[in-house]
Amino acid sequence: MDDFKLRAGEKIGALHDAALGVANNSKIKINDAIDKTVEAAKKIREVVLELWQHELVLEGRARAAAWAAEAVRRIREGALPLSPAVLYQDLVDLFKDRVWRRSMVIFVCGVAVGGGAGLMVGLRAGTRAPLGPHARALHTQSDQTVLLVEDAVSPGVSAGEVLVRVQSFSVCPVDRAVLRGRGSALRALLGTGPVTVGRGFAGVVLDVGQGVNDLELGDEVWGVVSEWSGGGASELLAIRRSRVSRSPRGVSPPHAAAIPWGGTRALKALGKIDMKGKRVCVVGGNTSASCLSIQLLCGRGARVCVAEHSKAHPTMKALGAHEFIDLSSEAWWVSLEKATSRAALWDSLVLGDTAPNIPHKGLVKATSRLRSISLRPRPLLSDRVPSPVWPAFCVAFMMYRLLRWSVGLGWHTDWLEDGNPSEQLEVLREMVDEGQLAPVLDKVYLPHDFEAALAHACSDEAVGTTVIRFP
Repeated sequence: MDDFKLRAGEKIGALHDAALGVANNSKIKINDAIDKTVEAAKKIREVVLELWQHELVLEGRARAAAWAAEAVRRIREGALPLSPAVLYQDLVDLFKDRVWRRSMVIFVCGVAVGGGAGLMVGLRAGTRAPLGPHARALHTQSDQTVLLVEDAVSPGVSAGEVLVRVQSFSVCPVDRAVLRGRGSALRALLGTGPVTVGRGFAGVVLDVGQGVNDLELGDEVWGVVSEWSGGGASELLAIRRSRVSRSPRGVSPPHAAAIPWGGTRALKALGKIDMKGKRVCVVGGNTSASCLSIQLLCGRGARVCVAEHSKAHPTMKALGAHEFIDLSSEAWWVSLEKATSRAALWDSLVLGDTAPNIPHKGLVKATSRLRSISLRPRPLLSDRVPSPVWPAFCVAFMMYRLLRWSVGLGWHTDWLEDGNPSEQLEVLREMVDEGQLAPVLDKVYLPHDFEAALAHACSDEAVGTTVIRFP
């Protein structure tokens, strides 16, 4: 018993000593922090005093005192505080001094830059929507990998936005380009967040922001997300109203998500060109945009030839294609040249996402008005700005946004879109409802299989749209 008490006393003593040591260390650290703070305050005071006694500051203080005395005298005499003629002459004398002129330029530039930066920070903080509930999302990491986060915080809905519960979203070769850096500079400038994949989506409206009057809770919608503005791979997505529209009636979410991205690109590329009776060759017809372009061309009366691997020919025939070129055995250019030698030249070439840069000379009629149509997204200007020019680009971009905000056009970035996505989605919805357009759904994956889904979407095995569904 005595040994037990002795050991217990030794342990208690050791704990007491350790507690004293920790307390002393903490006290020393606190004292060091206080000493450093006091020393920094003294240095700041010395700098301020040194500036206060500088000859330029002394001269300015003397001028300010003289102006104040003159203003008091004139007020007592019942005149204006400062005579405009005297003030003008003082300013002329002041700016004749080279040192004062340089100091004034530095001061004005500092006020402009500092005030502009403060205004930008204030506007950014004021327009940021409150955080919403937690949901599943695919976050892009710095090493270009994508991680499924089960409890990601979703942004709340702000003015002009819609909160959508995403049920399905599409994956395409553009997502691979996004992971490799496409649009990353502009996304960083806009602060879009870690969700960058998922171009087209379909879901249900959960909430609407101020100014949105044509959508309400429970509406089934679909939409597109440009590569520079983030991604749709989030179960709860706050997105601008201008990028969503009501989805077609009676279409399941996976089938609905297969149309928006490829459909809007096909509409923009083809425009309102009259294709009736024209012979058009679609090169690389296995992607979503190519499949939808085939349907649009056939609906406009064109005779469509598809250059693709033979395994995709049955699907292309079901979409309305009339002729086929097998690209399985030979190079693209050789197969296309052989096809033109057997038949007449085409009126136009439509190049899909997977098609190489093919010169139209020798394949398209010389008299054709529209020789080549590309379905691939155009290069982004922000990705091509050299690093030395990037700060100037950022300043110009933010100043332009500030100018738009100051004239009442809002802080949003809808003006960066190529056309109006909402109007294009409405056109697609009407075409689907009338039976003129049908989704081409390839495979459906779950969120944790994103890597497999992206690999399949970018492979030759894909025919149509690869979709990921939130269970």
